[in-house]
Amino acid sequence: MVDYFRARRRLWPAVGLLVGLILIAWDLWAAAGTYISQYAVRNDFRLAYGAALVGIRNGYSHLYDLEAQRSVIESLGAGFNPQPFISPPPLAWLATPLVLLPFSIALIVWTVLLLVALVWTWYLLAPGGGLTKFAHLALLIGVFPVAFGVMVGQPGALVAAAVATAWWLMRRDHPVWAGLALSLIVLKPQMAFLIPLCLLVSGHARTFGAWLAASLVIGLIALALLGPDGVARYRDVLAQTQTPAWDSTRRYSISGPIGLGPLLNVTQVLVVAIAVFAAWRHRREGPEIPIAAGIVGSLLATPYLGFQDFVMLVVAGWLVVRARANAWQVALLVVGYILLQFVIVVLALPILIAEALLLLTLLAGHSLRPATQTSSDLGRMH
Repeated sequence: MVDYFRARRRLWPAVGLLVGLILIAWDLWAAAGTYISQYAVRNDFRLAYGAALVGIRNGYSHLYDLEAQRSVIESLGAGFNPQPFISPPPLAWLATPLVLLPFSIALIVWTVLLLVALVWTWYLLAPGGGLTKFAHLALLIGVFPVAFGVMVGQPGALVAAAVATAWWLMRRDHPVWAGLALSLIVLKPQMAFLIPLCLLVSGHARTFGAWLAASLVIGLIALALLGPDGVARYRDVLAQTQTPAWDSTRRYSISGPIGLGPLLNVTQVLVVAIAVFAAWRHRREGPEIPIAAGIVGSLLATPYLGFQDFVMLVVAGWLVVRARANAWQVALLVVGYILLQFVIVVLALPILIAEALLLLTLLAGHSLRPATQTSSDLGRMH
């Protein structure tokens, strides 16, 4: 069976490109019929835009003042649904320059930024060249969680771009710049929070140190701007995410099927231990597997996750392929992609199982895997 697929290797890029284009066309058709008319009022960018306005008008100590958030979002126009802004302050900082524009224009700029981030991620990280490379782009943009993430203005594409940039810089021997790029995971940390730790245990201490220094600076600035009252408000807002009203935000995380409580805590510790051990096993190799382990471990360990955050699984998949995936891993990646496309139908459990199996395959050490690609190999793949 494996020989059958290998013999038709030249056919698969064309199949992948066709599938990706079909999925993109389907996404556009679905959006035109059910979403475009409500594009502005349902877009999550309204929350970051509103938070930025709160910070300017009321002061950053009121950034997580729910009443101020509600007032600002409702002022954007009829039909805008106020919801709590719970993202870290840097996302509001990023949206701040856009408040100089009317919301409708700012939203277009934001959407373009997300698309550019996806293309940048693909350009840096997607393996192969020629038709294969473009097939990866079509498959990335076409898969439903990624397309939906762009449609609703989620910042996941920016986190993916930050991770891809960090990997690219590490591969070109710029570990400090890589750490600075990696600090942008603060925009949505639950998608990639284990990556720095996985890099540390795998021997990339300079990248970890740069990430830590940059993150500390960002954190100190955030604390200074929020002040004690702002920090207290943020803590209260985050506490709300543990209530039943927020169950929908946990539907695709491990806390969905097992709930909150001791079992979740034990599972999280186990996932983190496996991810870190997998990264340590590859400490004499490149950064691909440690970063992939950090991504998969983060998505499995976080109790708060939307299916649009699965864009990071594409990033992890590309990294595993670049590390010369074995047949089992390739099969898991293909099955996982299909599951992502039908994410609303299959819900969380099959995807969580596929993630767990992929993480376990990353435990294989250097002696059980083909040789890792060199920098010259990577250059030829671009």
